Amino acid sequence: MDGNIASDCARHTGLAEQRLLITGASGFIGLHLCHALLRIGCVVHALCRSEPKIRHSKLLWDKVDLTDTQATRVALSKISPDIVWHLCSYAQGERELALVLPTFRGEVETAVNTLASLTESGCQRLIMAGSLEEPDSGEVPVSPYSAAKVASKTYARMFHKHFGVPVVMTRIFMIYGPGQAVKKVIPHSITSLLQGNPLKIASPSRKVDWLYVDDLVTGLLAVATAPNLEGKSVDLGSGELVEIRDVVRRIRRLINPGAQVEFGTSSVRNEQVRCADAAATYALTGWRATISLDDGLKRTVEAYATV
Repeated sequence: MDGNIASDCARHTGLAEQRLLITGASGFIGLHLCHALLRIGCVVHALCRSEPKIRHSKLLWDKVDLTDTQATRVALSKISPDIVWHLCSYAQGERELALVLPTFRGEVETAVNTLASLTESGCQRLIMAGSLEEPDSGEVPVSPYSAAKVASKTYARMFHKHFGVPVVMTRIFMIYGPGQAVKKVIPHSITSLLQGNPLKIASPSRKVDWLYVDDLVTGLLAVATAPNLEGKSVDLGSGELVEIRDVVRRIRRLINPGAQVEFGTSSVRNEQVRCADAAATYALTGWRATISLDDGLKRTVEAYATV
């Protein structure tokens, strides 16, 4: 995390006085959020199903499966958090039937168990991590993941209206940065080019709203601290659409301008093409993305090159 992002995080030092909880804390986004909160000086309670990936005296890990209703209730009652970031996810975008039940459990069950438990134990704010893949009202979801995300959002709205849960829903756009799973298009392109391997991009024409992970972290902090957001949905994206082809070409220029890249001709598989409403988010939270795509790609390439 660079100095500019660190100073942005420093605006949220009041969080250090709160009991903070992150679910899915061992994931890509969760780990980056943990690092930012520790930098502020916060004590962070972290829930995950796997072993901790980082150790810190102020990072308190609990191994909890949020599909287990009773285990979730016990854990949240014991921690009694003020602010919760629910980042637990089963982010598989493929359309296979085999993904329906695992995605339902990893997305919907975990969200409902968290919402129900916090209805009982209480909190000051719950931030739910949504996705750009969520369909608009009346549209058919394009994948099990898309369906699960919109179902979780519907439950969140219901818990807010009928049970008073102070939930804020977010729609997170295409995140990238150091530490991301290599199967994602940006780290896959970077690692392939760094290793001199052939690179083929199947659907290069898809337009995507890209957001560097440090910007997302400051956005999640802003959503936690901005007033009067309960029951609302906040877009966390750059507000700009850039084709995958363009992004891969920028990566190639950073690593090896002469490298061969094969761009496929397959059509986009019904993925959502959506741009964040950056103006509305700024009006609600005072947050906007500050790291350009070129700068974010440069930082990401440098991180993977030094691994």
